Formats: sequence, structure tokens, C-alpha cells
Amino acid sequence: MPNISIENRDGKTRKLIVQLVSGGLFGAVASYSAMSLLDLRSMAADQIGLSAVALIYLLLGVIVGFGIVAPNLGSKVLNVEDAEEINEQRRVLAGSTIAMISIGCALLALSLAGPGRMVSPALGFGALIASLVISVLITVRDLKFYDEMMLQLSRDSGNLAYCISGVTIMVWASAAAVGWIAAPTPFALIAIIAGGMLLAVFISAARAGLMMPR
Repeated sequence: MPNISIENRDGKTRKLIVQLVSGGLFGAVASYSAMSLLDLRSMAADQIGLSAVALIYLLLGVIVGFGIVAPNLGSKVLNVEDAEEINEQRRVLAGSTIAMISIGCALLALSLAGPGRMVSPALGFGALIASLVISVLITVRDLKFYDEMMLQLSRDSGNLAYCISGVTIMVWASAAAVGWIAAPTPFALIAIIAGGMLLAVFISAARAGLMMPR
């Protein structure tokens, strides 16, 4: 029993290292490549911030999508027990992949949208609305496949996202109201809300013990 316990612990440690290294390398390369395609010098700070949030959504969507396409390799990158668990959760994971990629693309398009900018205002706004509709439809479709833990995780992350975004916006807006700092721009507000949703998911998953290597 002690030997088995040590082997399991060592295996989880190795998996955690693989996840951190592979995720860090992939994220760094992808982020550098994406940012190099953007003219950062012509972008305001709030645009860059929104673009960064968009890239995180895209990266997460691509990584989860990779796990679905190649379950054996994906089980070493994603925090699952084995490839069989990925296959069992394929429908929900596929929905999450589509939602994250669509939101990421929409946020990126919106950050580049505006009069005289790379993306037209109508396209940027339309992309965001379309991504939200897609996400809602996927959630409604897959809700019946959620177990009790996933439902609770969804509720917790939703409540936490509201608190994170609400408190951040309230404090920032209050400081701006008394003239201490500039008011948050529309791009900044969107980045706070979208980023708050991501942060809330990670925090809720960590509280539920789902961030530990399996």
C-alpha cells in the first residue's frame, strides 16, 4: 500500500509538471504569435487588455479541443483521470470548446472594431452578440448532461463572477466619480466582465478540488 501511494503521488506530480510546462510553452508561443500579428503601438491599453482576455479564451478552447480530438494525449494535458473520462464527457467538453473559441474570437474582433479600425463596428458588435447566443444555446442544450457537482460548480462560478466584476467596476467607477482616476472605458468594462468569468471558474474549480492532478 505505501508503495502504491508513493507511485500514485509521483505520477500525479509528473502529470502536474507536464501540464504546467506544456501549457506554459503553448500559451507563450501562441500569445507571442498572436500579439505579433497585432499592431500594439496603434492600440490603446484597454484594447490590449481586451485582446489579452480574448486570447486566453481562445487558448483554453484550443487546448480542450485538442484533448477531445486526441484523448490519449489530452488526458496528459487536461486535468482528467484518463482518456476514457474525456470520451465520456465529450459532448460537454465539445460545447465548452465551441463556446470559448466563439467568445474569444468575438472579444478579439470587438477589441479591433471601431470607425476606421481593422474590424467594422457592425461586425465587432455582431460577433459578440452571436457568441453570446451560441454560448446560451450550448448551455441550454448540455444542461441535462450536468451532474450535481457540475451544476453546483456552475452556480458557484456564476455568483463569484458577479462579485468579482461587480466589486471591481464599483470601486473603479467610484474612484473615477471623485476624480481620482479616469473612468473605465467600454473595452475595459467588457474585459473586466469576461475576465471575471474566467477567474471565477478557476477559483470555483480550485475550491472544489478540481485543480489538483488526477
